[in-house]
Amino acid sequence: MPQSIISTTLATLTLVTATSLAQEKISFNEHIRPILNSKCTKCHGGAKADGDLSLIYREEALGKGKSGKTIIVPGKPEESELFRRIITDDLDDKMPLQKGDHAEPPLPPEEVALIKKWIEQGAEWEEHWAYVKPKKEKLPNLKHADWSKTGMDQYVLAKLEAEGLAPSPEADKAQWLRRASLDIIGLPPTPEELEAFVADQSVEAYEKQVDRLLASPHFGERWASIWMDLARYADTMGYEKDPHRNIWPYRDYLIRSFNNDKPYNIFVQEQLAGDLMPSPTSDQLLATAFHRNTQTNTEGGTDDEEFRVASTIDRVNTTWTALQGLTFGCIQCHAHPYEPIPHGDYYRFYAFFNSTEDADLNNDYPHFKIANDLKQRDETASLYTQLTPLREKINQPGQKAIAQDKGWQPLNYLDVKTSSGKLSPYPNGELRTSGTLAIHTDFTLKAEAQNFSALKVTIIPETENPAELPERGSVLSHIKIQKLKVDGKAEDIKLAYAFADTITGPYDPLDSLRGGASGFGGYPKLFTERSVVFVPSSPVSFEPGERLNVIIQNKASTTGNQAATLRRFQVHTSTSPVWTELISTEEHKQSTAKLTQLEKQYNSIKGTNVPVIQQRPESAKRETRLFIGGLWLNKGDLYTEGVPELLNRYKAPASNRLEMAKWITSEENPLTSRVMANRIFSEFFGRGIVSTLGDFGSTGVVPTNLPLLDYLAVEFQGTHQWSIKSLIREMALSATYRQDNKASKELAKDDPSNLLLARGPRTRLNAEMIRDNALSISGLLTPTQLGPSVMPPQPNGIWQTVYSGSKWNTAEGPNRYRRGVYTYWKRTSPYPSMITFDAPARDLCSAQRIPTNTPLHALITLNDPVYLECSKALAKRMVNEGGASLETQIRHGYKLATCQEASSRTVELLTQLHDQMLADFQANTENSKKIASSPEEAAKTVLANTIMNLDSALTK
Repeated sequence: MPQSIISTTLATLTLVTATSLAQEKISFNEHIRPILNSKCTKCHGGAKADGDLSLIYREEALGKGKSGKTIIVPGKPEESELFRRIITDDLDDKMPLQKGDHAEPPLPPEEVALIKKWIEQGAEWEEHWAYVKPKKEKLPNLKHADWSKTGMDQYVLAKLEAEGLAPSPEADKAQWLRRASLDIIGLPPTPEELEAFVADQSVEAYEKQVDRLLASPHFGERWASIWMDLARYADTMGYEKDPHRNIWPYRDYLIRSFNNDKPYNIFVQEQLAGDLMPSPTSDQLLATAFHRNTQTNTEGGTDDEEFRVASTIDRVNTTWTALQGLTFGCIQCHAHPYEPIPHGDYYRFYAFFNSTEDADLNNDYPHFKIANDLKQRDETASLYTQLTPLREKINQPGQKAIAQDKGWQPLNYLDVKTSSGKLSPYPNGELRTSGTLAIHTDFTLKAEAQNFSALKVTIIPETENPAELPERGSVLSHIKIQKLKVDGKAEDIKLAYAFADTITGPYDPLDSLRGGASGFGGYPKLFTERSVVFVPSSPVSFEPGERLNVIIQNKASTTGNQAATLRRFQVHTSTSPVWTELISTEEHKQSTAKLTQLEKQYNSIKGTNVPVIQQRPESAKRETRLFIGGLWLNKGDLYTEGVPELLNRYKAPASNRLEMAKWITSEENPLTSRVMANRIFSEFFGRGIVSTLGDFGSTGVVPTNLPLLDYLAVEFQGTHQWSIKSLIREMALSATYRQDNKASKELAKDDPSNLLLARGPRTRLNAEMIRDNALSISGLLTPTQLGPSVMPPQPNGIWQTVYSGSKWNTAEGPNRYRRGVYTYWKRTSPYPSMITFDAPARDLCSAQRIPTNTPLHALITLNDPVYLECSKALAKRMVNEGGASLETQIRHGYKLATCQEASSRTVELLTQLHDQMLADFQANTENSKKIASSPEEAAKTVLANTIMNLDSALTK
């Protein structure tokens, strides 16, 4: 490109810059990062770095590219290769690309001028706002400071005054109470509650109502339903079969936690690592079901490890989406395209969840029992938490002796046989199988006699490459050791105990002495070499001419009836007296007796087994390897537990799940309090300050009022001490929330989405609220709380294609009318009216529901069985409570549904509807019988149904 053209271009840009940006300080976050993210980082970012250039990291942007030229020279745009490429007219050099599949228009002059000015000002790099610890911003002098009622109002008012706006008038009491009641407990106020509030002229009237709502047991039901989306709660396991899962006690844990105002930091820690807390309670163990809401594939022939890995990935992504508001899942396959988070950070975090005991088994192992009797729950937890440590304590001396005993001698085989496939001995003492092995396969190993006090079986992976592990499970189901006498008769040798190299997995090594399908080994996958030592009651010695006979039975199978036989193994003996001594000590005898007693006590308690998280012991820890390209079978370097440096500049320890949970809930973490405060704010105001609730990163929507968000985040941790109820109280009592939701024409035009909060919120009820509101105003609502999920009426035929054969058994009696939070949730066939109103299927974590507006909504609320029953009940309530005249009945029904007085025009229109429907039904009684027993009742039912479908009834 000729120098004269460059000089002319620079001169033109200098003029633009001088006239429009002369006094402005260019912000990297506000002005430059959005340009880079939208125009540059798709080719020069974390996922792809063409020309060895990534504009995600400052050190790379200030370094040299593939050309050898410096990308950005602070203070000198004319020497910066990035700027030269932007302004050049050479189409082969110009950026963005002007040729090929990724060609884009050149940057507009104003963006070029911004980049030039930024470089001239020193190319200062700023951390993205979300990665900086929140702090309260100093407020300007406010003209109408007396408008504020809580601290958050000042930040709202500062924004309004900066935009030249004023707050809207205060809403009438009825509008505010209905809004607050629905937002706080998810139910409308009763006529009595509304009447008492309107009559209360005290200064504390609003405070009393908010405190009443916060103390309501219905509070937990409302807020649990929000968390259930994040936790991907469902009553089924998912995938094609989607069978039942007993996990409703976790939903009850959520309700109790919100009702008890459990501090949010503790609430999060319990769900991420309750099992690792000191002496965990029943609730803390149950809380870990948060990450057992992952799906389990029970389809025949599937690979358990593939879906265990899928669940682990889901746990990583859910943790980051729900608690940190970042698109962390992007770095499963490569470095983050837009955030300074390297690829390896995904697998450091993945390691926190990679060594839990669950393994996509059909029985959802492991479980914790939730006692039916509340008084027994802590006892159950105490028993449960004693069992595994006691098993490990009993096994530990043997585990240690396996490694220390140097006297192991291989068997000298005289003959080896198998009931299926082939079994071949190798010179190094190994036995290997080949051919097709049936599930029930027996190995018979005849060997020369050698005295022993212990016999060891070592299960060896078939592959020598650890990156190719795990492989199909390998389980020794039962072992029988015999003396073969000179006369050919077999004499069984009594085995007293089995010591394992580690205690892990769904099977107890002692099962190999009991004869079932379970036993010792790696199940459902073999991750590493495993060893078990069988100790006879007393040392075994042989007479001349006798032989040793070992019978190994393989009975275990994995999903799809795949045999989990031993395929490569060794058998050794030892004469060390240590083994006999181990089983003879008083401590061993007492410990085994105590274990039997504890197991008996635990099993005697009646309750519900719930899938929970349980950590494997350190000796059974799975390797974590990077998935190259995100492919779980394409494994690379090893990684250990850790968190992104980007968010741990304060160097908090994070070497296990509990430390990770404490890191997430640390007051130094810049995201946790922001994300939750924003989520609560969105429930009250219809939109988050950051509208992308699950994306606080540089590609998420920028906060509409960052000082307000940071104030709420700081207060949530500090003044409110992580109390959700306390934060909600501040929002509900704020002058911002108390505003009338009616918008002037000018305000509706200037701020249609109410981003500046110059008026009160007005949003449609969510799926659960629509149902609960209808049940409440009709008088049908059953207030019963907690317990198993229920199956309220739904249209016929919905479950006809359910693969598992499950049936929807429609509830009768009180269970028919329980709140939506208790509705049975099947992932492959969610409750139809709720998914129509934007509830997610909960296959994965859902950070927010995106409201839609379709004709299906009206079809649901007009025709769904639940809403027809509610319409009938509301009609009866209008007649029974509304007085003798149609007008008073209409006014009563309207007020029940909206908390407002019906206007004369509204009464007139509804009266006309009633009279028209009555005439139609009287003329065609067959139609009326489809709705009610008489034309009069049918007309009133349609009238009630219409009231329930009014916009003012379906919004708050």
